[in-house]
Amino acid sequence: GKCLYIDTEGTFRPERLIAVAERFNLSGPDVLDNVACARAFNSDHQSQLLMQASAMMAESRYALLIVDSATALYRTDYSGRGELSARQMHLARFLRMLLRLA
Repeated sequence: GKCLYIDTEGTFRPERLIAVAERFNLSGPDVLDNVACARAFNSDHQSQLLMQASAMMAESRYALLIVDSATALYRTDYSGRGELSARQMHLARFLRMLLRLA
């Protein structure tokens, strides 16, 4: 099946995916054709990408959604105790959206 991958830390490596595909006697290019990857740059962008993923899932069948890592951008966008409440609210909203997609 197809996979959606939201990359928040810039760690997605297509060459690693090709190596895993070849290990299981699959065509690397065919596997990559079934993976949609997007790089998120901040927590708001991450939420926008999740909404776009939702739209893509409505148009086509996807078997897997990966968010790597769901909390990394929240640690950088919201720092200190003063922003703790805002961070938790935004993260909770993101996790609810994920739950609706499940």
